[in-house]
Amino acid sequence: MRSFCIGERIIDPGQLQTMLSNFEELPTIPDILFHILKILDDPDSGAADLAEVVRLDVPLTARILRLANSPYYSTRGDMADIHRCIAVLGYRTIRQVAICVSVATSVVSAAAKAKGDLDYRELWRHSVATGAIAHHLAELSRYPAPEEVFTAGLLHDLGKFVLEIYSPESYGKVISSRMEKGQSLLEAEREAYGFDHAVLGEAFGFSWRFPGMLTRSFGHHHDKFSEPCTPGSEEHAVALVALADYLAHTLVPAHCDLGFDPGEFNVEDLHMASGLTMEQITDQENVLREIVSQSSIYLDIG
Repeated sequence: MRSFCIGERIIDPGQLQTMLSNFEELPTIPDILFHILKILDDPDSGAADLAEVVRLDVPLTARILRLANSPYYSTRGDMADIHRCIAVLGYRTIRQVAICVSVATSVVSAAAKAKGDLDYRELWRHSVATGAIAHHLAELSRYPAPEEVFTAGLLHDLGKFVLEIYSPESYGKVISSRMEKGQSLLEAEREAYGFDHAVLGEAFGFSWRFPGMLTRSFGHHHDKFSEPCTPGSEEHAVALVALADYLAHTLVPAHCDLGFDPGEFNVEDLHMASGLTMEQITDQENVLREIVSQSSIYLDIG
């Protein structure tokens, strides 16, 4: 059987291909997200096109309006329609919010229905914290599109959600038993499924035709970094998400085991790759906690 190619990776298909093709059990790309991504691929499209597509989905519009009027995005609280949201917050922000909301609604809802052992609510809480922190780190490091880094951070553990949906009877046990075996989470996942959640998240993002930076962040946020990343590059975004992932685990720890292994992170290398010093982050810890608190509006969108 032909190998499965994702970006620069060539992966033996096996269970991975089976999982990705089993769309009766896994969430398929929402129609609204398909149209949003199509707009993003069209260089001639703009804010008006996005507004018209979003308005066709009333629940999505309601969620976007609630988020846009929250303290995380605005203190005005007077945005009553999607056109107003785009005018005040900007096209790039609203398109990222639309992506986040549509994915979360699909994936988090599917995880809830799976009724597995993993606490998907805590996983989503960690995801929200990672996204909020990643956005702030992107601003600190002058990454040109912090809204996109927020989305990458929010959805970085997409592969974990997919594993929980696909294998609810076993994934929680894989996480909880890894320490007894002296394994990292990635090693335990590979032993159980033949691949890990990072590879799976990248494959799933690739199959949903997400932008390259997002899929790269899904698949490489556990990579090791040995040198500073080129500012504004995809690798820089991945490094920011990886650092945000670590900080979310340490600054606002989950109330259950999500597979976090502190020893798997080289903290100095993460800072170096992100273009941020450890002193900068230490000085920002209270700010980061406040930003995470403000981002809690995202906890109810699934």
